[in-house]
Amino acid sequence: MRAESDQQTRVPVGEFLEETVLPALQARLDTAFPEFGFRPDALGWVATNEETTHRTLGVRAERVVAHGPAPPGILIHGGDAIPWTAYLNGGQLPRGEAFVDTVKELAARAGVDTAPIQRAQPRDRRTDLLHDFFTLCRMELQGKAGAQARDYLQRRGLPAEALDRSGLGVVPPAVDTKLLLETAGYTEQEINRSGVLADGRWPGRICGAWRDERSHIRTLWARTIHDTDTAPKFLYLRGAGRSGLPPYGLSDVLKLPPPERRELVLVEGLLDVHHLRAHGLANIAAVGAARIQPESLAGFTKHGIETVTLALDNDPPGRDGLVRAIERISRAEDAPNVRVVDPERLGTAKDPDAYVRERGIDALRSLLGEAECATIWRALDHARHVTRDSDRHERRAALAQAGEWLGKLPARLALEQEDAILAVSERCGYAPEAVDRAFRARFWPKPPEPQPRDVSIRQEPELDHAVDL
Repeated sequence: MRAESDQQTRVPVGEFLEETVLPALQARLDTAFPEFGFRPDALGWVATNEETTHRTLGVRAERVVAHGPAPPGILIHGGDAIPWTAYLNGGQLPRGEAFVDTVKELAARAGVDTAPIQRAQPRDRRTDLLHDFFTLCRMELQGKAGAQARDYLQRRGLPAEALDRSGLGVVPPAVDTKLLLETAGYTEQEINRSGVLADGRWPGRICGAWRDERSHIRTLWARTIHDTDTAPKFLYLRGAGRSGLPPYGLSDVLKLPPPERRELVLVEGLLDVHHLRAHGLANIAAVGAARIQPESLAGFTKHGIETVTLALDNDPPGRDGLVRAIERISRAEDAPNVRVVDPERLGTAKDPDAYVRERGIDALRSLLGEAECATIWRALDHARHVTRDSDRHERRAALAQAGEWLGKLPARLALEQEDAILAVSERCGYAPEAVDRAFRARFWPKPPEPQPRDVSIRQEPELDHAVDL
């Protein structure tokens, strides 16, 4: 039985904890943990029972809070953060069957049915380890050691009240990570193989979890909080590639009600996702360095995503990323509608994140609402250096580039082609009807030649045309 237990676990217990138990627990912390005497405050809950907080934590009750929509544990102001699972397990993160039992106890306190985690499934130890590591990182951000990172995030525009629910963490010191993971039941070989200790530059950095569509952590990133750091700004988990993964943050978008995920906004920066969500823009994900995989976009429609709006950085790589994305997505067999925020419309801001810091979230919402059809944007991009007053040869050359590109588009974009012809005609100062005729003659695929008909004479019965009157 023990060997079988070591090889089996319940259907994603960590996912069940985060997605079901913690949100339900937040609504009833006063009854779930009566020993703290929790009462609601502006950000969540604050303890009132001095006897409990002094006995178990050694601090005044007012310093013990549980803030955010689904707090993973309690936070001691000016001190450490303690996950609920560790609190119920004598101060140590539980592992294996102990973890399952702890989640079940939390579910019972939250009034949640534990039936979804009863069915046995093969365990994925690496996924479990990454989940537990990131839980440590999230608690590190909330604790005393995360003070510098919290200051940095607030300077970037992340509201202080949103830090607890930002979905970000801070990488703990390597010695602490190793000790806590070993205490949780992982072997030294498993820890080393996971890659979480492979890079000595990680501790102290802000980090985030890159998940698949089922919310399982597949890799992690870590960003420096020091502008003078000579190391790369972003570091990624060694041995865990990003190819084949959906855009960063998509798993959270897929949890939204269907009407709220019909449009997906794709930005470039990973931190932009957390910043913009803190300002109320929930339907957002990131591509990271403008790497957009059209094959992943092609599958969005099955999730109810009808439109993807690209709002990449206002720099040459951002524009190049737009061009590559549109070129590849336009040839996909099944893809949502694609719209574009022209990078130049961000003005002096480098990216949507900076644009919000300069002008506010409502200004960005307006910009997103005015996004252009991607086909039109790309056609005009071929002619962006000309006007109606430009040299005739330059205007015709721009038209030829746009026409050659438009002529390669699939039939499903026929309406977008027509709108693009009108837009590029006006840009170059030609009549749309003339441009349409020229494009179809020069760039549109020629219809197949009609097959010769069989005109051989067949013998037919003679007909008597005489009519007897």
